[in-house]
Amino acid sequence: MAENKTTLEPRWLWYAISFILPVVGILLGIIYRRKEAPESKEFGKRTTIAAIVGVVACLTFYVVWLFVLGAAEWMK
Repeated sequence: MAENKTTLEPRWLWYAISFILPVVGILLGIIYRRKEAPESKEFGKRTTIAAIVGVVACLTFYVVWLFVLGAAEWMK
């Protein structure tokens, strides 16, 4: 009997894509959280979390980069 797959495989690849391209993660999260299967809802939740972590990491890197550039300008 065939298994009923409700999420994309391999999951780790979709989590990485969600981290790198947050829009993809948010869209996957919206799509999969609306499905009935609990594993689909969990997959959607995790892709959304990966997207949010990706955005926060990007913003943190940007702020640190601005401080480094500011410090370099100040030291001239």
